[in-house]
Amino acid sequence: MILNGFNEKDFLENYWQKKPLVIRQGFDEPNWISPDELAGLACEEEVESRIVMQETGAWNVEHGPFPEDRFSTLPKTNWSLLVQGVDQWSPEVADILKSFDFLPAWRLDDIMVSYAPVGGTVSQHYDFFDVFLIQGEGSRTWKIGDVCGSHSECLPDTPLRILKDFESRMEVTLQPGDILYIPAKYAHYGVSVEDSLTYSVGFRAPSICDVVDGVGVECLLEDDRFQDSAQSLQAQRGEIPKSAISHVKDMLLKVMDDEQLISSWLGQYVTDKKYPEFDLPTSAADNCLERLKAGESLMKHPSSRFAYIKQAELAGNESEAFLFADGEKYPAKLALASYISNQYELDSNELVLLLTDVQNQELVTELVVAGNLIFEDDFFADELGEAN
Repeated sequence: MILNGFNEKDFLENYWQKKPLVIRQGFDEPNWISPDELAGLACEEEVESRIVMQETGAWNVEHGPFPEDRFSTLPKTNWSLLVQGVDQWSPEVADILKSFDFLPAWRLDDIMVSYAPVGGTVSQHYDFFDVFLIQGEGSRTWKIGDVCGSHSECLPDTPLRILKDFESRMEVTLQPGDILYIPAKYAHYGVSVEDSLTYSVGFRAPSICDVVDGVGVECLLEDDRFQDSAQSLQAQRGEIPKSAISHVKDMLLKVMDDEQLISSWLGQYVTDKKYPEFDLPTSAADNCLERLKAGESLMKHPSSRFAYIKQAELAGNESEAFLFADGEKYPAKLALASYISNQYELDSNELVLLLTDVQNQELVTELVVAGNLIFEDDFFADELGEAN
C-alpha cells in the first residue's frame, strides 16, 4: 500500500516533527472498517473504547465495553466513538501501517479509529504523539493551533484534556482518502461535518521522565547509594554543599552513560505489551521446524511488538543482536532478529533456512511458547473458537 502523491524525502526533511501537512487523496479507497464493525469491536471486553459526548455544556466520557443496545440510544449528533488498537483486531486496518514503513516501527503506538456523526468532536486538545489523521468515509474539518505543552492551561473539572485557549492557525476539511499530519504537541480541533470515520496512526516518543523513571525503577539496584566525601563532611550540619550535589550528578551521569543499560530499557519499553492483562494464545512448540518444513505458516501475533538492537552497536559483535518482544529481551542472531522485526509477514521457506542454526531454533521456540509467534492455523482456530 503506497501513499499517492507523497514525497518521503521532502516529508522527512521539512515536515516530520516540524509542522503540519495536508496530503490530498493519499489513499484511493479508505474503507477498511465500517461503523457497524467498529461499534462491534467496542462491545468486546478486550478492546479499549470510549464514547465522548457533550450534553448541556458538560462533557461526558463513557468507557467500554458497551452493550449492543447502547448505540441505538445515542443521539443523532454531537458524539464520538473512539476505539484504540484497531490494527490488532482488523487485518485490513493493520495493512495501513505498510504505508508508513519509512518511519521507525518501534515508534508506532497504534491505530485508533473514531466514528462521529454530524457535530461529533473531542474538542480542542493536544497530544504527545505524532499523528497521521486519515479520513475514511464522510468528512471532518480540522483546525490546527499553536504548539502546546505542560504549561498550557486546560479547562478544569472535565474528563478530557481540553485546552482553555485555542487560536486556529490553519483550517482544512478532509475528504475520503485525505491525510492530515500533525506533529506532537500541536493543538488541534476536529469536528465531523457529516457522519465520518477517521483513522489516527500515532507515533509515540519516550519522555525524559519515562527514561529516568524506567531506568531507575527497572534497571538499577538499591545498593548504589550516595557516599559522603571528606569535602562534604566539612560543611555546616544543615547545609547541602556543592560537593554533595556534584556527587549526585556524577552518579546520574554514570548511569545515563551506560549504553547497554539504556538500550535494554529502551528495547523493553518500546515493545512492552499495550494490554498486558490479556494472555496470548500459543502453539505447541515441540515441532516448529517440522511444521514449517511441511508448509505451515508462522505469523507474528497482531498484538505483539518486536524490535532489535545490533550487538555491534554495543559490543562490536557483528553477527549478534538483542531481540525485544513484548517487553522481553532475548540474545539472538542478527539475521533472525532483523528478519522477524522488519517483516510484516513471515515466509516459511526463509524461516526454515534461518532455523538451521540451533540458537535460532531455540529462540523461535521460546517466542512460540510466549505467544509472540503463532502458527496461522492455531491463531485462526483460536479466533473461531472465541467466536463460537
